[in-house]
Amino acid sequence: MPAVILGINCSGFHSSACLLGPDGEVLVAIAEERLSRVKQDKSFPRQAIRYCCEVAGVSIEALTDVFIGWNPAPYLTKPTFNSSAAFQDRGQLAQLALNELVALRGGVASLGQTLHGVGGAQTRVHYVNHHHAHLANGLLASGFAAADFFIADGFGETTTGLLGTATAAGFAELAANRTPHSLGLFYSAFTEFLGFQPNGDEWKVMALAARGNWRRYYDQLRPLLQVTGLGYEVDLSYFEFFLPFTPHYYSPKLVALLGPPLARNAPLTQREYDLVAAVQHLVEEVVFELLANLHAQTGQRRLVLGGGVLMNSVLNGKLRQRTPYTELFIGGTPDDTGISVGSARYGHRFVLGHPAPSAEPSRHNFFGRVYPEAALEAELQRRRLRYERPADVVAAAAERLHQGQVLGWFQGASEFGQRALGHRSILADPGRPDTKARVNASIKYREGFRPFAPAVPEERQDEVFELPVGETSFFMEKVFPLRPALRAQLPAVTHDDGTGRLQTVRAADNPLFHRLLLEFEQLGHPPVLLNTSFNVNGMPLVETPADALDCYFQSGLEALVLGPFLLSK
Repeated sequence: MPAVILGINCSGFHSSACLLGPDGEVLVAIAEERLSRVKQDKSFPRQAIRYCCEVAGVSIEALTDVFIGWNPAPYLTKPTFNSSAAFQDRGQLAQLALNELVALRGGVASLGQTLHGVGGAQTRVHYVNHHHAHLANGLLASGFAAADFFIADGFGETTTGLLGTATAAGFAELAANRTPHSLGLFYSAFTEFLGFQPNGDEWKVMALAARGNWRRYYDQLRPLLQVTGLGYEVDLSYFEFFLPFTPHYYSPKLVALLGPPLARNAPLTQREYDLVAAVQHLVEEVVFELLANLHAQTGQRRLVLGGGVLMNSVLNGKLRQRTPYTELFIGGTPDDTGISVGSARYGHRFVLGHPAPSAEPSRHNFFGRVYPEAALEAELQRRRLRYERPADVVAAAAERLHQGQVLGWFQGASEFGQRALGHRSILADPGRPDTKARVNASIKYREGFRPFAPAVPEERQDEVFELPVGETSFFMEKVFPLRPALRAQLPAVTHDDGTGRLQTVRAADNPLFHRLLLEFEQLGHPPVLLNTSFNVNGMPLVETPADALDCYFQSGLEALVLGPFLLSK
């Protein structure tokens, strides 16, 4: 009987679940927050698991293997349960016995368990090293037979990242950065220092870097990160993110170096812009140096990257030009959302020993449920809403955008991850001077400095962006300079430094959205649309038709395309 493989992430950030097909490709995947409607839901992904099984037509009892993207083995040598507590709650006996046995025999490298069902069915539970899950999420989706890898995030079990090289036979770790020396938490400390929420608002800080002069604070910050070969160290005297009972990620020594931190929601000044520009530049510099050193050891031309640090699209857009690598793959979910997919892929390939999936690189992450037309219309009728069904809904949407309306766009299977790619999107004309301010203020309800991404047909992207030969950004994962002639024409998606976070739209993978871009061009515009996630500030990206309608009525959206149906306010 073929394996039925579930991957889950339940390590405290971006809980999610994924089911693989027999070939190792993703059948369905979703984050828990999309279903619970709790932003960045950290709870165990119960709803996500049920959703995956229901969409795939698989019962939970039929699961043969569950892969969890966190390995508890390093923590088992120090028992945290005692007999009296376990006798009051007999469910703790399993953990108590496990802790005590490991403490008696010494350290263990990994852990596996088997659930025996009443009817005889068995489900094997495997625990995957967190950074191995990040690696598999990138490597096994890249289509590369061989590649170097670079993984960096806040923290894993005992490390904060990996560097190494992989071939068809497997992978070799060449370096593992030890906790608490962390590029991710280094960035998070400055996120908090600038008045934002660490482990959540880092991408806001990245956006602010475009407004600053990195040279102003660079000399003060450079000694805080030191690279040696394939490793780096953070000067921990300036930080306290590794201490459990301190109030901040930064220490008083950083305050003495840079002056007082910015209070939450306080107005930003040029000092903050310059400071974050220096942080961004320094992190980029460290990554480039590590990758140059890795390439010098291996000579490999291909590179796979993963971990939360690789959500930094400004960094990503510079990798081809600032490193020796000529081919890169990052994917759509390098952050912890993708750990469910990564742990499942790791288990399929490296634990169960199945062949690697297709040699074609992944170009989309439309892994959610496809809601049939009847279900969309049933929700509209249940709410007694007025709607129309245009003969050509794409042309009708393009006309609304041409008129300056901002619309919600709900089509096909939802995107997996934090970025909307044309299935659960809010769209607008990027050529109008007021579009950015209008969408931020009356639709997204967020800070006015936050930039928006331009979506461009794959075959037209070189007309809009200055790109290295062969470069793409299918997952909106890279920032590039727009061509100077187009910056003034596209003010809503051109950032302060003349760049934009490109989404490459491929007709074969995203046909309706691709056609919408071309229809919009036929009305006298560049083939570019502002594309942002279909949600408002503090709300998860919409998943269901009901979610889309709720967001539509709670925001300043002027129209909604729900499958073939069109609503107007």
